[in-house]
Amino acid sequence: MKLRLPLLLTLLTGLLVMAPAAAHAQSLLFDWVGYDYESPNPNPSIFGEAGSGYTAVGFVNGLFAPLAADTVHDQYTFVLSGLTPVNRQISGSYVIVDYSVGTMNVYEDNKLGGTLADYGVAPPNATSPSSFNDGTVFLQGQVVSFQYILNTATGSGSFSAYYTVTGGTQYNNFLASQRTGWTFAGTTGNAVNIPAGYQHQVVGQNLIEQVVSTHSSSWGRLKASYR
Repeated sequence: MKLRLPLLLTLLTGLLVMAPAAAHAQSLLFDWVGYDYESPNPNPSIFGEAGSGYTAVGFVNGLFAPLAADTVHDQYTFVLSGLTPVNRQISGSYVIVDYSVGTMNVYEDNKLGGTLADYGVAPPNATSPSSFNDGTVFLQGQVVSFQYILNTATGSGSFSAYYTVTGGTQYNNFLASQRTGWTFAGTTGNAVNIPAGYQHQVVGQNLIEQVVSTHSSSWGRLKASYR
């Protein structure tokens, strides 16, 4: 399978180029941070091996329109799961793993009356993923074309996928045209505080590209407008 350039590059590029008709900008839906692990994990010394399953859990730090969140009273967590390897390639020190269709759900849980999320150790365990998915399903989504690129020399990497909103209490906040076209991308690394039994820290963003109207102009006209 062809190696995609990580969609993460789009997160790091915020420049809009003047164009005769239109340009594209990104609209952020939510961002998140957590840790990943493999279960089942038939060979712990190999990442993305046949028969393994990929899961990531963690906290959603920012939620944006059309999502309506109450971050004062509620805790928001995510679970990325249901992903199994369908293709694994090696290129030098890089391992590229393509996965089956999975899900990424965001959960809403009251900070006082609910159960605070706890990673625990050696997942799956008594608190993970159960304390991350025990709240109300705030946003449900399908993950397609999930690709994970790991540098085995450094233990760091990146990932990217396409995301479709399929349910949750926020589903009706989306226009029909807004439920598809989302992407997410992020980075992985060997943070010093990774709980025992997890493999990498994961940091990501879910966003969509939107068309932004622009107008062509000469350099002389642009300078004149500031005089």
